[in-house]
Amino acid sequence: MSELRTAGQLQRAPVVRPGPAQPGRRCLEELDLSVNPLGDGVSQALACLLSACPLLARLALQACNLTARFLQQHRLLLAQALAGMGHLKSVCLSHNSLGSTGFELVLKTLPLHCLTHLHLSAVCSGAVDPPALEHLTTIMSQEDCSLIHLSLAGNGLTDSSVAIVARCLPVCPSLVSLDLSGNPAVTSAGLHNILSGLQDGRPPLTLLNLQGCQVAGPWDAADLDALSLLVQDLRLCSQRLNKLDLEALQQTWGQRHPRGYFLSVSSRCLLSAAP
Repeated sequence: MSELRTAGQLQRAPVVRPGPAQPGRRCLEELDLSVNPLGDGVSQALACLLSACPLLARLALQACNLTARFLQQHRLLLAQALAGMGHLKSVCLSHNSLGSTGFELVLKTLPLHCLTHLHLSAVCSGAVDPPALEHLTTIMSQEDCSLIHLSLAGNGLTDSSVAIVARCLPVCPSLVSLDLSGNPAVTSAGLHNILSGLQDGRPPLTLLNLQGCQVAGPWDAADLDALSLLVQDLRLCSQRLNKLDLEALQQTWGQRHPRGYFLSVSSRCLLSAAP
């Protein structure tokens, strides 16, 4: 078995007792337990399960009623199980009420040196309990950081929060996909900080998702030019976007990417360099 999906099907935490590995049998490579009311008590059973899946590449625990206590109770046990998973590439813990404490514990527990995709959307409540971005940037600044995609959507981020992340972009060239959608306190100033962090020969972003952020014109000419060079796929959705803003974006994008496309419906805007 290479994949196990039980999203929304479990009523209680699974109890797993791994037996000895059997030659010739494939190990689990993908485990999706999303939208099951597992609760914080699942940590010990999950650690036991992960210990039996040395080839696991993707783990999804989205919307599983987890809080910071999930990691406080048996964090060392979970960390030990995860440390032996050299193939783990993607982890999703989005839509769990982890808070800033849980956010930091996640970063201390996961084997971030091998992860390429990290989904931590809607895990903090913004200004009341903001995510611990300083710890995240410390990890992103390390030479062995291999993150390709990072999702921090719906965490109540501000322009100051985005500035913290943007400062790491020059020293984390592997990160090429960034989802900051659903953070209405992020404005064009946040976009400017991201573009500033993409300068000096760093690889461009293949995806920048700013839907649900208050990014709008009037545009800075330098930012428009940089945007068309440093972002290959841009997604905007803001009530502040007006007709003039969209026309300016379309003109600049079309000049840089004549074979790309520009899609605008109401206040939604999608720009892609791909034909």
